[in-house]
Amino acid sequence: MQPSPWITGDDPFCDRAPRAGLLDRSIWAVRKRFWNALATFKFRHNKPVGVPVPRRDRRLDPVILAEQFPGIPVSNILVADRVPADEALPLVDGFYWLQVMLYRLFPPMQRGLPPIDADPQRALDEAYTLAHRRLFPAPRLPEEYRRPVDLGHIAVAGPYAFYLDRAPEGGFQWDLRKLARYEHHAGLRSLGVRVLFGVDACARRLRPTRIECELGVSVPGDERWELAQKMALCAVTTHLSLVRHFNWIHLAAGGPLAMATRNHLPPDHPLRRLLWPHVFHTQFSNRIVTLGQMAKGGDFETIFSFTHRGMCQLYEEAYADYDAIVIDPAREAERRGLLDAGFDTPTLANRLAHFEVMCRHAERYLRVYYGSDRQLQEDVGFQAWLDAWDRLVPNGVRKLLPEEITLDSAARLFGAIIYLVTVEHEAVGTGLWDYQMWTHVQPVRIYRNGQREPLDVYQRLVNANYNLNVHRTQLLTDFSYLALDQRGAEVFQQFRADLLALQSRLEKEPPARWKVYPTLLEANINA
Repeated sequence: MQPSPWITGDDPFCDRAPRAGLLDRSIWAVRKRFWNALATFKFRHNKPVGVPVPRRDRRLDPVILAEQFPGIPVSNILVADRVPADEALPLVDGFYWLQVMLYRLFPPMQRGLPPIDADPQRALDEAYTLAHRRLFPAPRLPEEYRRPVDLGHIAVAGPYAFYLDRAPEGGFQWDLRKLARYEHHAGLRSLGVRVLFGVDACARRLRPTRIECELGVSVPGDERWELAQKMALCAVTTHLSLVRHFNWIHLAAGGPLAMATRNHLPPDHPLRRLLWPHVFHTQFSNRIVTLGQMAKGGDFETIFSFTHRGMCQLYEEAYADYDAIVIDPAREAERRGLLDAGFDTPTLANRLAHFEVMCRHAERYLRVYYGSDRQLQEDVGFQAWLDAWDRLVPNGVRKLLPEEITLDSAARLFGAIIYLVTVEHEAVGTGLWDYQMWTHVQPVRIYRNGQREPLDVYQRLVNANYNLNVHRTQLLTDFSYLALDQRGAEVFQQFRADLLALQSRLEKEPPARWKVYPTLLEANINA
């Protein structure tokens, strides 16, 4: 057998790895087979949910998350008091309640298991079975995750590009030091990490210069650098999954957006039809994901570093810190100092190409139904919708608009909404498929004794990410049937044509695992 290209010497953990006995191995084999069968069953039977023409329904009222889900003690996040009738899927809902019950009766986790194989490909092959692969292809290792790992490139080309920010002392940084506040599982290192980057103006790129973490200060080439890099990547991928994805997209922005749209835009309002493909099924999706991932024993607690208490505290504080600027990629990049900063920003360029198409679509649509800025300003439904969304989102959304709203500024807002639930949701969700499984580069936990993730943690990581890739309604669906008239239908059709043109243009560029393409995008955040 050829030696693994990933193992550069003796594995220092081999001698102190837990060694499961025959009974433990037998129980794990049954447990693994059961939960893998459940994961592939969910994937196989998940069908895209069609978007129906909107109709009237009872009002949705905001309630505290802990009231809806008593086992999740989060006291400031607002969720809908019920799932709307047109979104309800009783069988699916029952399935998720059964899954949560099984977390207690026959959990996917088992104490005392050994770590995954030191060879990352073997570890993946063991967890990602033939049954998985029949339904969805296995992750592929990104070029930037091959040795040596290039943090400077990852900071601008990949799913973590929007963590880059100007550093107070000059240069740029990833600042994740806040993650040190939250309770970790025993035996794990703190995720409070800060990475500093310098600009190589001649090469138009970033180079990491220092990592600050519980190890102390590490610089490239010292004996702690490789571990410090892993701690940085562990911190950023944890924040992306827990905060930027589910907390900020689903709970802070998406859920309130769907509530405000249903409550304040009647079914035949033109803005209801514009938003409808992008908000439908949000409440049901948020409900089942909250059940499966935030519950005690759920995915978030058992995969990542934080205890359930630590995770809930993180959710409360990150929700309170939410800034709606993040839904507008150009304004967020400007705030972070990334525009014309002296280095290439390929992920930002890819995101802005999509954002431009979405803003043009929104502008065309608004100009069909509003003859002037004043006509939009005097639209009672629009103002009620905006007021409600502003009240429901932590720290509001009016900062995204000037004091005097124009058709242009409103078009940018609606373009940002479409971008949020399509491009941003793709990048931070299914966009991690080719990244998060490679824990030899980007662990989901950093153990103080140097061990790799145990078999059960890694298996759950794989299955959780696998089920993010189920088939959903695509953004390229022809939604012209939702239009109020032929003029609106033509706008929806032109949007689809523009997305296809963007797809054609992007296909001419060099490929990369991190790139977002219109053919990958889903129409909404439906799980």
